[in-house]
Amino acid sequence: MFAKRLRELRKEFGLTQRELGEKVGVSQRVLGYYETENRFPDEHILNKLADVFDVSVDYLLGRTLVKENIDTVAAHRKNPHEELPEEAQEQLNDYIEFLLNKYKKK
Repeated sequence: MFAKRLRELRKEFGLTQRELGEKVGVSQRVLGYYETENRFPDEHILNKLADVFDVSVDYLLGRTLVKENIDTVAAHRKNPHEELPEEAQEQLNDYIEFLLNKYKKK
C-alpha cells in the first residue's frame, strides 16, 4: 500500500522522482525502490514524505483512508460552530458538555 500511495501522491503533486528525492534527501533511484516495493524508508524519511504531501504517516502506510493530517483540518476550521445558527451552537455546546461529563465519570 505504501508504494502505491507514494506514487499516487508524487504524481498528484506533479513531482518527478528526482524532485521528490531532493525534497526528502534520497536519490531518484532510492525513491524508485520505494515505489516498486524493493525498499522501505526509515522513520525519518517516512516523516519527511508525510510532511511534503501534508498527510499523516498512517495515510502513507495505508492504515487510514483519511488523506488530510488532522492538525491541518483543525487549523483550517478553528471555529466551525460559528457558521451555525445560535440555536445549533447552543445544542452543540450542550452535547459537548454531555460527552465531557460522560467520559469524565469513567
